[in-house]
Amino acid sequence: MAGVEELLQEKDHVFLDFDGPVCDVFARLPSSEVADRLKRLVGPDLPADVNASADPFDVLRYAASCGPNTAHVVERQLSRLEGEAVALISPAPGVAEVLREWVAQGFTVTIVSNNSVDAIRSFLSLHELAEQVRGISARTTSDPARLKPQPMLLDAAVRALGTSPRQCVMVGDSAADILAARAAGVASIALATTPAKRRALAALSPDALVTDLADLRLAG
Repeated sequence: MAGVEELLQEKDHVFLDFDGPVCDVFARLPSSEVADRLKRLVGPDLPADVNASADPFDVLRYAASCGPNTAHVVERQLSRLEGEAVALISPAPGVAEVLREWVAQGFTVTIVSNNSVDAIRSFLSLHELAEQVRGISARTTSDPARLKPQPMLLDAAVRALGTSPRQCVMVGDSAADILAARAAGVASIALATTPAKRRALAALSPDALVTDLADLRLAG
């Protein structure tokens, strides 16, 4: 894996995941509660794995398999609950400093996330981070096939910037981020703050790996 400073110096555009690097979306409104509220919209006869899941996106994926109307209802409720969730939380420690440093060094920053555009925009505005972010490429439809680990959100961010994938780097803390970056032809930096996550993400061979958000300030 390359060094973070070396890798960033080769790029012009940073794509940053939202849930994890920027904030912990469901820190105060737990994802398990959100998932349970979404399940009630789908109905009582859920598959066992969906019924047991604490991940709202598992419910959204199942809703999509039930048809576009069900998917739309579940996605709209998920978007509302994400808005409630982000109103209760603060930015991740150090993220404001990282964003300011990237912008000062000439990078553009785009949030690339499976979370809803509205929730992300609201959070950035509330915490005065919007000026550091060039764009948002995030969930706007009820189709989970357009979300990471598929590359569509990254492809859209590349097009919006009028650039090429080789000038971009994705920073994220999940397997979906690394896989989506690879599929889009974008370099990846894994943010892995626990030993278990370091093992899991290192196994996916990202272009670089850091263990703390502050490590991303080494570009320059």
